[in-house]
Amino acid sequence: MPAPKGHPPYNTWVKNLGRPREWTDERIEKEADAFWEWLQLPTSFWFSQFATERGYPDKYIVDFAKRNENFRSVYEYAQTWQKNRLVMGGLLNKFNSNMTKLVLFNTCGWKDKQELSGDSENPLSCILEKVNGSSKELIEYASVDD
Repeated sequence: MPAPKGHPPYNTWVKNLGRPREWTDERIEKEADAFWEWLQLPTSFWFSQFATERGYPDKYIVDFAKRNENFRSVYEYAQTWQKNRLVMGGLLNKFNSNMTKLVLFNTCGWKDKQELSGDSENPLSCILEKVNGSSKELIEYASVDD
């Protein structure tokens, strides 16, 4: 729906942030340089924040990485950097452990699951496989003690 007569357009925030409507390769290269510089700041932490500070949605970061090799290399570094920072902060109790765990599960593909081995239909099969022919000896040994 357009703005009423005399009212400024609704999408003025695009103009106010100076964000280009069309992202050229040259502009994405500049964003890659800015992203790298932002990663070096001690206050930088969550790279989604970089996009917000630059005035665009964080999904643009993935789009830029697909379009530009330089941006992709910075983005891949940022993912590793962010994961390492989360892990170290969690290990040193600098961050809330539940939040750190949640973020690592949802962004880094970590899983918290139990793995069971063996046959669920026949739970004694793993024991019988280890015995593997020795059961006869076990029976004979038991009968000697009687």
